[in-house]
Amino acid sequence: MMERMKQLRQMKGDLNDPHNSERITAHARVLAEIEAQQRAAVLDQREQLGIDPDDGVDEHDVEERVAEICDVLAAQTPGGPSLAEIWLAHHAPEDLDVDDPETLATYAEMDHSEWKQQVSRWADAVRHQADGLHGRSDREVADHHVSGQWGVSLDRFEQVIVEFDRERAMEELLAGPSEATEGAIYANTEALA
Repeated sequence: MMERMKQLRQMKGDLNDPHNSERITAHARVLAEIEAQQRAAVLDQREQLGIDPDDGVDEHDVEERVAEICDVLAAQTPGGPSLAEIWLAHHAPEDLDVDDPETLATYAEMDHSEWKQQVSRWADAVRHQADGLHGRSDREVADHHVSGQWGVSLDRFEQVIVEFDRERAMEELLAGPSEATEGAIYANTEALA
């Protein structure tokens, strides 16, 4: 009984700090190395066959992947980063300027009413700071702010951040490398056809 309690405490400690848990990082490393070996085999096949499907697939960095897996686990613990923050840090679209994933993640966690209020707050603040925005709608002024701050339109910001899809993000974080390798296999086949 005491041994079981000790194991449970150790597991809780591991989950609260997955990056510093030997057990969790060892498991994450096994998964990352399997993914890297599969990716390397696909890339080696390309080299042997002299094909270049130009699909953007490159070598798989094991250490980066271990960190990403640990980040996903940290996002599942109380006091850890949000899943949105982790997804933004690792998989944000290239057109979105992400200097501070934590701040952007707060917008992903807003409900519809909170988001409408945020758009109004931005509009009120920006309208008084910028010339030529008086008389424009709150959305137009907020669009001006968002495009200047994050490099995308308000509509794109809403699509990526405000309408954040936890399920899709979790799939991308956990299965993304395997799906990219699978896509590379299909690209190789197509290049040979």
